[in-house]
Amino acid sequence: MSQLLGRQDCVESLRRDLVDLQGAIVDVFSRTGPVRCPSWKFPDKLSCNLDLVSLLEQYDFVDGEEEFNQHSHIVLLELVVDR
Repeated sequence: MSQLLGRQDCVESLRRDLVDLQGAIVDVFSRTGPVRCPSWKFPDKLSCNLDLVSLLEQYDFVDGEEEFNQHSHIVLLELVVDR
């Protein structure tokens, strides 16, 4: 299982999943208004106020950066939970 950590296809798949989740969240928020609860990943911020575009730019796959890619993979998994 650890051999999957940080792989480009896994990171890209998680990024697509987050974009899909965010789209669903925006759709629900357009009908109900934002849900004001703390973010699980960033407890000092409200989950509805997270800048997902910025986070996706920050945690992307980088060729030759195995440790960073593993870190990005974990952060993206945590953001899926947070969403």
